[in-house]
Amino acid sequence: MNWKEKLKLIPKTIFYITFVGSVMPMYLNISKGLYNNFIATSISFYLDTLFLNWNTSFPAVTICELYNGEKLWDLSEKYFGIDHDLRLDDVVGEIVYFQGSCTACDTCDNQNLTCPQNFTQLLDMFRSNCSELIGNCKYNNNFIECCDHFQPLRTEYGLCYAFNSNQANKAAEVAYINNRRAGAGHLTFEVTADIQLFLHSPFEIPFLTADGMIRETVLQGWNKEIIITAMEVYNHQSLSTIDMDERKCRFFTERTDLGSYLELYSFYSFSTCIVECAFSIHLKFCNCSNHFLAKEGSAHYRMCDYEGLMCLTDYYYDILEERRQCDCMSPCEEPEYNIIFNSAEWNMKRKSDLTKIRVGLAELPTLRYVRKVSKTNLDLLISLGGLAGLFFNASLIRVVELIFWVYDYKWRSLFN
Repeated sequence: MNWKEKLKLIPKTIFYITFVGSVMPMYLNISKGLYNNFIATSISFYLDTLFLNWNTSFPAVTICELYNGEKLWDLSEKYFGIDHDLRLDDVVGEIVYFQGSCTACDTCDNQNLTCPQNFTQLLDMFRSNCSELIGNCKYNNNFIECCDHFQPLRTEYGLCYAFNSNQANKAAEVAYINNRRAGAGHLTFEVTADIQLFLHSPFEIPFLTADGMIRETVLQGWNKEIIITAMEVYNHQSLSTIDMDERKCRFFTERTDLGSYLELYSFYSFSTCIVECAFSIHLKFCNCSNHFLAKEGSAHYRMCDYEGLMCLTDYYYDILEERRQCDCMSPCEEPEYNIIFNSAEWNMKRKSDLTKIRVGLAELPTLRYVRKVSKTNLDLLISLGGLAGLFFNASLIRVVELIFWVYDYKWRSLFN
């Protein structure tokens, strides 16, 4: 190509530069809108009604023992003697049934009261173990060994016992599922103390600020029956191919960095994330965490002593405020349970120290939500390519032709 031919290209070049420069801001602005829309709507939900082959997980049933003054006084006399200082009962009660603060702990340091130092031993002495608390368990009218199925679970309420909980069993598979062959499941059991009863997803755990979780206070000697319905979320296989920031949920295997560091729980859920966040706030303010959650001998943190519990008491409201700011993502596995029958305690009083509890599904679900990927990266590329064709009269074929033309021109230039 001689200089005259090159000179003829100057006006065309100026035109294309001017055209592209004026159109490019508009193109980039619309492309940004397409990208934001892609991020916001890449996941879709729809209702599935093909219920014949579904497996529905039975909810986790967790029971936590409540404070009982009479039992506490009787055990105090047994372990500390009849003539023990009565102030010790207040201290032991606040430690054994710790709820985030311990106002009585100050007497151990400032009022010359000799207090037990081993909190783990206190819990073993004053809290009921599984065999003392739970008995006569049946699932679908078949007897089961209670303490083989109600596994211990660390919570902010202390050591609770959970049925069908992945967190307690430390296994990814749910043990109890309901389908057309097995029918709708129901569980019955008896307890020997006042309890807090929780019904929740197998991957969740009870925690202090659990407003949306089914929670019932069941007093000793009263019968209780709760019938629920279940609505599950099925995650399409395509969901695992995109980043969690796009799908806006975490799978139970995707633990947070904090969760992997603390190793309090085996799987991710919204509730475990909140509890782990609260645990880290304890460490931030007081360099220790309470005896309900902290494990003895950990290399990463320490269990609070009396001084540490008083520190948690001093910062009680600051800790509550900070835990409201915990940034926890919703879990992808998030079934919804709704109560359709809840027996009234006053109508079912029994002349017994045993409390009989029944929890069951009313029926197998006929609806479930399906979460799937509605737009892929290929859809985004096609959209942006079509937009480029609209603005610049460009297409994939034209780009390929241009590339071949450039290489052909360079090839011929070598021999000319």
